[in-house]
Amino acid sequence: MREIIPFSKEIVFKTNIASITSISLEHEEKVFDGEVRGDFIILGDYKIHNDTTETELFKFHLPFTTILPENIKKETIKVDIEDFTYEQTEPDVLKVNIDFSVSGEENEEPITRLEDLPNPNDLTEDEKLDVNDYDENITREIEKFLEAKNEDSETLPEEALETVKTEPTLDDSLPDSSLTRNTDETKVDNQASTTNEYVTYHIHIVKESQTIEQIVNLYNTNLETIKLYNEIDKIKTGDKLIIPEYLDD
Repeated sequence: MREIIPFSKEIVFKTNIASITSISLEHEEKVFDGEVRGDFIILGDYKIHNDTTETELFKFHLPFTTILPENIKKETIKVDIEDFTYEQTEPDVLKVNIDFSVSGEENEEPITRLEDLPNPNDLTEDEKLDVNDYDENITREIEKFLEAKNEDSETLPEEALETVKTEPTLDDSLPDSSLTRNTDETKVDNQASTTNEYVTYHIHIVKESQTIEQIVNLYNTNLETIKLYNEIDKIKTGDKLIIPEYLDD
């Protein structure tokens, strides 16, 4: 984010101004939650009479405040002077015009919906899907989705819903051709799990030309289990599938 903000102020001197012989602008500010507050410091010297070489010093502090957007990182805020002009409007009045900029880095908004997950085809090699990109809203959405499924299916184990993890595991959700599954993992079926098992849910994003059979093999599960959680009649690239995985506690 970078925003240029205009600022104007008339300064009243203690005497008439014959001429400004030197002038400079400094600034100091502090960043608070939601705003920047500080002072523009105008200083220099001037002549009271044109027929003298004597000058008088002047220094004025001009307070300013600007509101910050909520999504800006406080530690990255920077204030710069873009332009500075002045003019004499009265015998003892000097008007200063300052254009200053406020810049800073924007916070990335956490993903709160399944629909907001990025398409894996758009990710670079250095980019990863990370559970830190999510907030508790997406967890609640998954739980509501599973609860709705449970109303229509008696085969979905209540124990699985009661022990669902608070964060989705995304390590295995990227469609990487080199991705493999541990063959020692417990195989998922659509029967009720025992009380010493817990369930975690992977969010899988379908990549180009990927079939449901390939996804079944990737997660060492079966078609019936995936159907309990997803509509798979016409899957397409970019679709998000919820894949349950039962693990020993």
